[in-house]
Amino acid sequence: MKKKMPDPEPLILTEGYFSDQSYDSRDLMGQSINNWKQFCPYQLLPGGLSGRHRILQLHSMQIAYAHRNGGTMHNAGAPKNCLAIAVVEACADKACFGRIKLKRGDILFFDDTHTHNFITNNTIKFTVVSLEKKNLGGELSKLSHILEHTIHDTDNIFTSTLNNIWERFTDSKYKKKNRVKFIEAEEEILTIVMKLLSEQTPVIPKLKAGEKTALDIRDSVFGHMDGKISITSLAKEYEVSEQTLQNSFKSLFGFTPKHFFRLLKLNLVHFELQKSTPDQNTVLRIAFKWGFTHMGHFSRYYTELFSENPSKTLKTICCKEEDIEKLCVSRQEEMW
Repeated sequence: MKKKMPDPEPLILTEGYFSDQSYDSRDLMGQSINNWKQFCPYQLLPGGLSGRHRILQLHSMQIAYAHRNGGTMHNAGAPKNCLAIAVVEACADKACFGRIKLKRGDILFFDDTHTHNFITNNTIKFTVVSLEKKNLGGELSKLSHILEHTIHDTDNIFTSTLNNIWERFTDSKYKKKNRVKFIEAEEEILTIVMKLLSEQTPVIPKLKAGEKTALDIRDSVFGHMDGKISITSLAKEYEVSEQTLQNSFKSLFGFTPKHFFRLLKLNLVHFELQKSTPDQNTVLRIAFKWGFTHMGHFSRYYTELFSENPSKTLKTICCKEEDIEKLCVSRQEEMW
C-alpha cells in the first residue's frame, strides 16, 4: 500500500539525545518516536496500541528501538531525504511491512519515497536506523539499489551492535560524549551492514499467489471501508476461492478477512465516537454509517476490542486525536 506521505519532515538530530518512553494510546504512540510519521493507526487487539520506544541520536543517524505488544496496523513514513535500515529482533507471530512478510532476523532496507503499511498481530521487537542520504557518500548507490529487499542478521551481529551502542551512549557512567565517538559508532553500523551485504544476496521475499491477492484486496478495500464487504464477492472478483482468501489473510495478518475488515470498521467507529458528543450524534447512527446493522453483535465486538461500551466512548471527553477518516478513508458515504 504505497501512498504519498503527508508533509514529510527532515531528520532533526541532537547529538547524544536519547529517550525511553512507554505508550498506551494512539497519541502517545506517535509522540514517542521522533522524526517519523505514523498515521492511520488501527488497534487490532485489546491493548494493541501499547509498547515502548527508545530513541538514540548520533551525529547523522537516529536509532529507534521499538517493542510493540502487537495487534496494530498503521502507515509509517521515514524522515525526508533519509534511508532506513530495520532489523527484526523478535517476532512472536505475523508481521507484514508493505508487501513483505517479516520474520526474526530479517534486515530490511527502505526510504522516504512513500509510506509503508505495517501490521503485526503479536509482540514484535525491531530497531530502525534512519540515515541521511547526503551523508552516505559512495554507499548510497549500493543501498538505494536494494530498497525493499531483505538480508539476514547472521549471528545477530547487527542487533547486538545496535543494542551495545544504546548501552554505550546511555550509560550514566559514560559521561564524555563527543562527535568523534558518535561518528565512530555510525561507521561501525555501516561497516557491519556492508559486511553482511558482501556475504549475502539481498532478496525480495516471495509471496504465494493467494497472499498477493490478499494484499491487493486489502489495498483496494482499505480506503473504502463504508458499506458491506462481501468475502464471497471479493473471491469471485479476484478469481480465487474463499478458502484461499481465508488462508492467505491468516498467513499474512493473522486474521480471517471477515475478522480483519470488521476490526478496521470498529476502529473507524471508535474514532468517530471519540470526536462526537451525545448531542451531535448517536452510537446507532455512527455504527450504521460504517456498515454495522446488528447492534447486539456490534456492541459486543466493540467492547471486546476497546474494553468499554460504545456509549461510554461517546460520552467521554477525549483529546483530539488524528482524524483517521481524512487521512485514511477515501470515501465516506452516509448509510442511514
